[in-house]
Amino acid sequence: MKSNAKQEIVRAALIAADETFRAAVHEAVDATEGRVEVGLETDATPDALLREPVTPLKEYDPQILFMALGDTPEDGIRLAGTLSRAHPGLGIVVSGPELSQPQLLEAMRAGISEVVPDSGGQEEISESLERVLRKLGVGVEGTVRRHVGRVLTFFSPKGGTGCSTVAMNVGIELHRLTNKKTLLVDLDLELGEIASFMGLKPRFHLVDLLKNFHRMDEDLLTSYIERHESGVHVLSAPFEPEIGQSVSADEITSVVSFLRRQYDYVVIDTSKSLAPPALAAMRPADELFLVTNLDLCSLRNFKRCMPIFKDITGEKGERIRLIVNRYAKNALVSLDDLENTVGLPVFGTLTNDFHTVIESLSTGRPLVLQSNARYAQEIKNLAARIAGREQQVRPRRGLVFGRLFGTRSTNGARAATREALNHA
Repeated sequence: MKSNAKQEIVRAALIAADETFRAAVHEAVDATEGRVEVGLETDATPDALLREPVTPLKEYDPQILFMALGDTPEDGIRLAGTLSRAHPGLGIVVSGPELSQPQLLEAMRAGISEVVPDSGGQEEISESLERVLRKLGVGVEGTVRRHVGRVLTFFSPKGGTGCSTVAMNVGIELHRLTNKKTLLVDLDLELGEIASFMGLKPRFHLVDLLKNFHRMDEDLLTSYIERHESGVHVLSAPFEPEIGQSVSADEITSVVSFLRRQYDYVVIDTSKSLAPPALAAMRPADELFLVTNLDLCSLRNFKRCMPIFKDITGEKGERIRLIVNRYAKNALVSLDDLENTVGLPVFGTLTNDFHTVIESLSTGRPLVLQSNARYAQEIKNLAARIAGREQQVRPRRGLVFGRLFGTRSTNGARAATREALNHA
């Protein structure tokens, strides 16, 4: 039975002074039988557009851009980067002279999806166009799939808080609970260990994917992803620390935009720093989970970083979720101290079960898969709340008697701690 649903046309723009390329693009677009429409085109050169505001392009908001690089490919690559940042997820197809390896790397970083040689005709452009359409999720009938997965970014401004453990186990439990397609991304580009914690030996890693991102589609993506026995997919951190130093914020922005169209949940574990790639993973996050311990050093770091987090996620920080790991009721820093310091409520607490967690990480067996320990149950409850399967409950502050009859030495130490926080 023929569907009566109206097809959604994919918007395309064309920048080219080369008449041959323009004609080939129109032939390729015509061959899509109405799936794609060139609604804006210009014969201006990339160099000219770089010197002028590209307001018409921004207002048109294209989903695909065709561009002739001309005699100076560097200008076209720079323009592609400008437009890619303005339109995340934009599929860019360029034509030009053979590019050197450094130029190809810059093209990839600029968000260029496909590079067609000058000699390429309508057939090669059509092939590139079809790959871009698959990235956009356009079906054979021209319907754009509006699937956009949730990005959950985990961060801690201090090492050793157990942030990676929380991110890994939450990601696994989200998949187990919802049966939705879930990807764990290890964005600790220098010392990421999630693959090891899960007992995996990846063949490829994030930087390998980025090197080939200009031709990435759903089929090629599977080559770079490891599949864990739990059903969760894993994109590993680089194997050598120095490799990750070359990754830019723009590359992370582009790859996160692509991955959220392929998965229901993209769970990102970041590095323990405010380096540009980590910040780039926070900006598109639907929820930013800040993992901390209740110690003075952790809270000082949080207090210093909160203006940055709120600027990234919105003035009031509605998307920020505080998670206290290794929580103990008798800690010198209380949950109230934490909330007063950072100005946000605690989303959840995880008990202090260091021995069980270390054994899990050492054996490569995630806790939520093989333990009935209290910590594992709390992770499961946390994942249920994230998935909307359980009503959020404010963490308990401890017994009233404990507050009324705490020892004098403990009360004095807590008072000193609060004073230190006030002056942090």
